Amino acid sequence: MNSPSSNHRLPLMADASSPFTNDDIIINDNSKRLPFIRRVQSLLLIWISGFCTFLFIGFIFVFALVRFGYHRWVLRDHSYAKVTQNGYEILHPESSADLDYYAQLIGLKIDVHQVTTEDGFVLTLQHLYNPTIDQRGRSKLKPILLIHGLMQSSGSFLTSGYKSLAFHLVSNGHDVWMGNNRCGFNPKHLIFDSNDERMWNWDLNEMAKFDIPAMVEKIIALTRYKYKISIMAHSQGTTQCVYLFSKQFGVNFNDKVDKCVLLAPAVYGGPLLNSQLFIKFMRGLPDWSFTIFFGKNSFMPILMHLRRFTYKLNSFGFSSYVVFSYLFAWNDYLWDKSLRRIHFIFSPVYVSVKLMNWWLRSKNGQGFEEGKPIIKDPNSWFTKDTPDFFLLVGGKDDLVNGELFINRLKNLEPHMHSRWQYLKIDNYSHLDVLWADDLLDKVGGTLLNFLQK
Repeated sequence: MNSPSSNHRLPLMADASSPFTNDDIIINDNSKRLPFIRRVQSLLLIWISGFCTFLFIGFIFVFALVRFGYHRWVLRDHSYAKVTQNGYEILHPESSADLDYYAQLIGLKIDVHQVTTEDGFVLTLQHLYNPTIDQRGRSKLKPILLIHGLMQSSGSFLTSGYKSLAFHLVSNGHDVWMGNNRCGFNPKHLIFDSNDERMWNWDLNEMAKFDIPAMVEKIIALTRYKYKISIMAHSQGTTQCVYLFSKQFGVNFNDKVDKCVLLAPAVYGGPLLNSQLFIKFMRGLPDWSFTIFFGKNSFMPILMHLRRFTYKLNSFGFSSYVVFSYLFAWNDYLWDKSLRRIHFIFSPVYVSVKLMNWWLRSKNGQGFEEGKPIIKDPNSWFTKDTPDFFLLVGGKDDLVNGELFINRLKNLEPHMHSRWQYLKIDNYSHLDVLWADDLLDKVGGTLLNFLQK
């Protein structure tokens, strides 16, 4: 990661229990207000890129509807899994943006904590627990941190209700903490506001270096747990973990974590990266036109505005599914269809244009490419102190290539010998590892055995 041209140190104000209380917070830039002309230029770019992305989303929605109609009424390949258990006691829960509402429907509760990262972002950390177990009883449970994927939030682990991974973990004696990466639904920073382009000057490197360590340290501080904790991550969250635990990244964090579950590990890119039209479009844009089209701040914030005003509508779940299914070529055939609208209430979230540039426009040895690893060093990435890994790989997941990561662990990582395992489910795609209706039947027991051994 490139060194910042200037660093500003800021005394911690927002979070007295932060692991960085005894240190100063590092802000990677000059914290002074931008000059007037620069602010005007930045706001103008926000408006221009907003108009461009509005048109972009419009075209995508039209193409998505055409694709959906073709598969539904021409190919007639829609065939949903048989649902054997409801996700909630009530058949039709309300559409609520409060995740605690869904937790309470299954007898659990969520407490919310704020976490301040070393570079000044304020994150949301949610503690999911059974309120019938007192604090003394919970203090004996091993914590596990859940980290979501790209443009998702912690809700992705819980919205399946009784059939969710989060409920499964709580029910089987784990102290569950659901993390949210920087910005999320409500971007907060100790210095910069959301219109300041410096607030959005980050990608996967900063997320791995600052977000997960801050959340892990916060969990340890709150629980006073004296041993190593576990992590479960999906998609982008797995990339953060692999970065964090690799010796190439240079952050020694192996003494805090002993188990790491990687769902749909995004370590090697899949064939979808070179086949989807919208990815080709984004990659084909010159840098200057990419900046005009998408700006320098948040990536397509219109999506979050649409979510805010439409998530209670009956059509919200369908519209969200149609668009994301078109973009990433997966479907909901293995899900409980009645839960689809709830799943999409908790996505998308605010992310930076720079992060999307990292994922979709890999350059200079950085980023995500088909058949290539996120870490370009051909030597071993892991050491004898790296946490044990459990990989869940979908056989129909074309966004990532889990097989290449499995081969790497088999052949190129001598220190991981006998300390990792995997489960491949042939008919699963990228989101089925979270939301498939039979997920716990196929994965639940193996997952618990790995975490508890």
